[in-house]
Amino acid sequence: MPAASLPDALIISLYWVFAALCCGFAAVAGGKTGRTGATMIMTASVASAVAGEFGTWAHIHVPVMAIDLFLLVGFYWLAMRSENFWPIWATGFHLITVVSHFAMLFSDDVRQMLYYGFGAFWSLPVMLAMVIGTTLDRSGTPAQS
Repeated sequence: MPAASLPDALIISLYWVFAALCCGFAAVAGGKTGRTGATMIMTASVASAVAGEFGTWAHIHVPVMAIDLFLLVGFYWLAMRSENFWPIWATGFHLITVVSHFAMLFSDDVRQMLYYGFGAFWSLPVMLAMVIGTTLDRSGTPAQS
């Protein structure tokens, strides 16, 4: 991506604040599952920020796609080993991000910012699922109906 404009820099800054707050809460309050999930999210976020500087968003961004695939496998692994429900939701939300990479195979007309934004958007529900699920787990409220 080219140098960020002021609105883009504000959005990026807000993302990092949101990520730090959500992951910090999960790491402190979420036990082993929360610490593992928070570490995975922050590691993938940093790696994606670095990898985003290489390649182009005009086609499949292979470095970021690889990071997202690893994160999907990590969420799946966490969901299968945890008694918490939030990793299942996080896996599902993150699967949408991974699908957005593969959707680029079938469309040459997708604008760069739409591809970038669609993939980045779904990180927010992932982190919200982690915070809400951790809160429900701590309160003893069942997360399923």
